[in-house]
Amino acid sequence: MTREQLIMQLQQEYAQRRDENLGLFLERRGRACALCPGLQALLDQRHGAVMEGVRRGLVSGGGDRAQNAGLPERMSQWNQRIAELLVQAGLGADYLQPVYTCPVCRDEGYVYDPSRRMCACFETELNRRMLEASGLADGRESFERFDETLFDDQPDEHGVVQRRVMLANRNICRAYAQSYPDTDTRDLLLMGKSGLGKTFLLRAIGHEVASRGYLPLYVTAYRMFDSLRRAYFENSQDAAAPLMDAPLLLIDDLGTEPLMNNITVTQFFVLINERQLAGRHTVISTNLSMSELRERYTERVTSRFLDETGCTRLTFVGGDVRRRLRRGGREG
Repeated sequence: MTREQLIMQLQQEYAQRRDENLGLFLERRGRACALCPGLQALLDQRHGAVMEGVRRGLVSGGGDRAQNAGLPERMSQWNQRIAELLVQAGLGADYLQPVYTCPVCRDEGYVYDPSRRMCACFETELNRRMLEASGLADGRESFERFDETLFDDQPDEHGVVQRRVMLANRNICRAYAQSYPDTDTRDLLLMGKSGLGKTFLLRAIGHEVASRGYLPLYVTAYRMFDSLRRAYFENSQDAAAPLMDAPLLLIDDLGTEPLMNNITVTQFFVLINERQLAGRHTVISTNLSMSELRERYTERVTSRFLDETGCTRLTFVGGDVRRRLRRGGREG
């Protein structure tokens, strides 16, 4: 489901919410009128005066205020008398106030101050659904939950400190997610052995982007190639359309999927080529080195990731963090 479809779905739900709350208000008014003799007449008088004031304002173009002189005072008197009747019936002075789930936007989903914008209630729910639609709703992999202490802070035999590298990678990924869609480079390629935090940062990018109101598509390489092969064999692009059209595509574990002759490579090239031509963003994690990527997917594919103006490559180093977590009795 696209962002626009989610917005339309929410707007329909807000319309239903308004209807339900109006029904609740009408029930309250009926109960109050049954308990308060004379209340219905007061409500009708107040409503009639408001509508007559509106009519006069429209006829005069709003320029003749004298025609509505005294209306505020009469409204105050009606409101006071209505409140007195409600209190006498034990219902509370505000019993006939309009019923809104969100009093800020009055269940419209939008506020005008002065320009039209989403109400916080609507935006929060939209972002929650976008996270859910992207498969990232649990929030386990987010930049806020990144734990640098999991990575070794001692130099290896080459003088490389894993924690320092991971912090640099974290910062680049976070900057990419926070600046999306105006990123320094269109694509990211996360490279390194298994268990070094590539999937965590890949999903953290998706979580951050979705929380900012965009809709990424997260997919494992296995499922991606399954969709591409179905599109090929069925001679229909329906299965591949979400992959082609996603504004941000997150491909996890490239290189773990089974190859099928030249079909896999050809379909993958078409996907990457079409996305780059359309200016759509792609982030890929892989356990393969550049030479292994070239051997598996050919030079034509890997050349798409060698252009530093279009793709940033991040290298992950050090020992397997998941193995260290298992040894320490902590979840990975």
